[in-house]
Parts: sequence; C-alpha cells; structure tokens
Amino acid sequence: MVVMNSCNTATLAPYVPTAAKPWNLERSRHVMRRLGYGLDIVQETAALAQSPTVFVENIFNDSINYMNTPAPSWANMARNSYANFNTERFPQILAWTVQSYTDALDLKLKSKMTLFWHNHFVTRVQDYDAPSWQYQYYNLLQTHALGNFKTLTKEMGKNSAMLVFLNGYQNRRNNPNENYARELFELFTLGENNNYTQTDITEAARALTGYNTATDVGAPITFNTGTFDNNPKTIFGVTANYDHDSLIDHLFAVRATEISDFVVKKIYRAFVSPELPAQPIIDTLAATFRTTNWEIAPVLRQLFKSEHFFDDAAIGSCIKDPMECMLTFIKEAGFPITDAQLQIIHYFCANLGQEYYNPIDVAGWQGDRAWINSSTITGRWQGLEYIMWTTWNLDQELFRSIALDSSTSTNDVGIIARDIVDRFVPKSLHTTTDYALATQVFKGDVPQNYFDTNQWNLQWNSVPYQVVLLLQHIFRMPEFQLK
Repeated sequence: MVVMNSCNTATLAPYVPTAAKPWNLERSRHVMRRLGYGLDIVQETAALAQSPTVFVENIFNDSINYMNTPAPSWANMARNSYANFNTERFPQILAWTVQSYTDALDLKLKSKMTLFWHNHFVTRVQDYDAPSWQYQYYNLLQTHALGNFKTLTKEMGKNSAMLVFLNGYQNRRNNPNENYARELFELFTLGENNNYTQTDITEAARALTGYNTATDVGAPITFNTGTFDNNPKTIFGVTANYDHDSLIDHLFAVRATEISDFVVKKIYRAFVSPELPAQPIIDTLAATFRTTNWEIAPVLRQLFKSEHFFDDAAIGSCIKDPMECMLTFIKEAGFPITDAQLQIIHYFCANLGQEYYNPIDVAGWQGDRAWINSSTITGRWQGLEYIMWTTWNLDQELFRSIALDSSTSTNDVGIIARDIVDRFVPKSLHTTTDYALATQVFKGDVPQNYFDTNQWNLQWNSVPYQVVLLLQHIFRMPEFQLK
C-alpha cells in the first residue's frame, strides 16, 4: 500500500477562529459531517452561537451521556426459546439493523464511534446468525465507543459474536485455534507484521483457550476451566501462565507504542484524512492515548478541537461512506424518515458495499476511494433519488423549506442557488461557472424575464420542483461525495 502524506501542516493547538479561518457555516458543517451525520438548520444556528471549542465539547458531553439503545425483547433469547428459529430470527436481525440506522441519525458521535469500532473489531452476522449475539455485540460497542480501548479489547475477546466469528469457541487446550490470536495482533492492536512473531501468535492462542461452553445458539459462550491451557506460555519473550485478561494486560504493557500508533492512525484516517500527517501529529495523539491509560475520548477531544482538524486542508478531504451519503442528505435536507424507508436505505447501502453487521471481510471496509466506482456512483444517485421522491410524495412544501432555510435571499435566484449548493457540499465550488450552471438548473422552466424583472420569488408554486431539480444536480456533483 502506498502511504500518502497529508498537506495539512496545522498543529494540534486548540483552534481559535481568525479572519483567515473563521468559525462559520462551512466549519460547523465540517464538524458534524465528521462527528455525526450533519446538522439541520436549527442546529446550525445554535452551533454558530457557540465557540467551536464549546460546540465540540457539547457534542462529546451529549454523546457520552446518551444511554445505550434499549434492549429488544429477544436480547437474551437462545434458539430453543423460538417456535421457529430459522424463520423468526431474520426479521429480528433486520429490525436491529434498522435500529442502528436510527441511532446513526440520533446519537451523533456515539453512533459514529460505534460504527468505527464495528469496522475495527469486525464480526459478520451472517456468520453467527443469532439476533441475541448481534444485539450484545452492538451493545458492547456502544458501551465502550467513547470509553477505554483496553477494556473494549478485553471484553471483545469474550463476546459471543466474536468467539463464533473468529473461531474462539473452537480454541481448546488440546486443539488450539490461532485465528483470533492472529487478528488480535494484526488487525486489532499492533498492525500487520508489527513486532510480533508466529510463536507469539501460537502462544497467545493457548492463553485464549477455554471460552467454549454454550448451551445453544444465541446463549452466552462462557469460560470452561477444563478446556483452558493451564500451563506457562512465552509471549513477547516473557514466560507466565497467561489467560485471556493477563495476555491483554501484557500486550498493552510491552507493545504500548505500537498499539497507540496503530490505533491513532486508524482514527485519523477515518475522521480527518486518508492521507496521514507528519509523524509528530500522530506521536502527540498516541502519547495522549498512552498517558490517559487508553481512554478514547481524550484523544478525540485533542484532535477534534485542534487547528489541524479545522484547517482548510481537512475540509472535504474524505469520501463519504454510503451511510454518510444517504443519512447526511436526510439530516441536512430536514426530511422525515420512517423505519420502512431506513430498511430500503439499508439495502441501498448494502448494494453500495456497506452492509451494517456484514463488512466485506475481517479487515473491514477499506473506505475512501474504495467506496467509489462506475457502478457505486450511479447507485448512490439512485438511493438519493429514492429519498427525494418518497419525500416529494409525502410533502412537496418541504423542498420550499430547504430554499427558505438555506438562503438569506427570497428572490435572487443566483444567491439562492449558491446557498443551497453550499449547504450540501463541504467547500465552495471551484469556479463561478459551476455556480452559474447550478443556477441555470435551478431556474427550471421559469422564463428568464421573470427573474430579470424580479417577479419570481420563493413563494412561487414552481419552487418546490425547482429545488428538486437543483438537488438532483447537486448530488451528482463530485463535490457532494466528499465530507
């Protein structure tokens, strides 16, 4: 993999607005496209009334204080509790997937971090096929989304969905399975080939034995002392009778630098830019990770409040994933949404390569440019058109509201078109010609003389459909795919 360096040279010092880098709509939208799924008009107005530091801190406080999504009635049901497990489980799995989309719209940063850790500690529901394990896995991610990474790593290794997905339940004293131990090092903590050996994997697998006892599919998988390898193991050159938890303690003690560097880089690529900055930026964040004893929130606070995060080079530097493409459009347009619509949006996202609870492989979605090709770009347009036309059939006046809420003008067609465009793209378009084309699209079939004589305004009957035309033009722009 070719590693590209970011052109962002700003520091991690707290961002203080200046004339050159003001706290404005562009930057407030940047924050919420990265830390959530956009802002509606009311939230945007409230954001600009706060300092950026207070605004970001409030996002953290809200996210940390959000209660976990309430457990469904089947949260602890095993297969033998169903009348027909093979038919009843699928609606439950789908319902919880739709619930996760609802959470994405409502829980902002907590939801974003839950999805981030899902793509880090990957499991796939199609491999374990138990609704209770799906819920328990999601609940674990939610619980620790902004908490402690070391604790999350410990708990994830004992999670039933993970034990099935990476064969931990098959890992026994007399028949060790190395699958989870390998991914623990390669994907979850250290990174590929980063200061561990095959012997370390083999010995770690012995430490991870014993989690094999389950009465039924969907029932908890628990520890069995009889299948645990209760003998000394040598891991990273140190010999002890490691078990699951003491292995994790040892790993974080002797490979702290490697873990912090690996995880911080992954956070940076997901939330700031796919291109890494100068190493001192990573080193500083990694040091914060270590000195706060693996707490996630201090690292994110330092990064998201920094002039580095608010720099022009960070804005519009990432490609939206399919969920961001669909859900941010809904949020920023102010469209209502139902569970039935979210279910269809889930299918669109799955066809675009991002199926919640079913990442493509154990390494997860690679993101950024992997999201876009000739097929997925037209699939994005189709999904966005579905959202737009189902809303049109519900209430056409919502489209007039987009224009009224987005612009300070009610009759200057050029200003209105520019303001609507700027609401949905991360940065101003490159040329005045780009805005002139958007304005021409927005005019629709209204004769030019009505604009020339200032007779046209946002109260005209044609306005809702004019906004539809402009939205179609906007979400076909390359710039719309960025955040």
